[in-house]
Amino acid sequence: MASFSFDQNALDKIGREAVENFNRQMQPVLDSVFEEYGGQPVDVVKDALASRWRAAGGEPLGEPEVTEWATEISEGTRLVLGNAG
Repeated sequence: MASFSFDQNALDKIGREAVENFNRQMQPVLDSVFEEYGGQPVDVVKDALASRWRAAGGEPLGEPEVTEWATEISEGTRLVLGNAG
């Protein structure tokens, strides 16, 4: 039987890099929604956020994140993904 091993540190590094790259790609989406829609009603922010996120990332934001994030932006809070900001 063949022996199998892998480098957990290398795997962890690849995972961290993927998350960092995603955050760098998606932070401008949050920033643009904040700049254009901050202070507006949650439903307006939610529609803009969901649409732009899907367009930039290909995957729709799920609940409860889209509502929570839209509420924060509506209240004037700039959201920062991980170390993107």
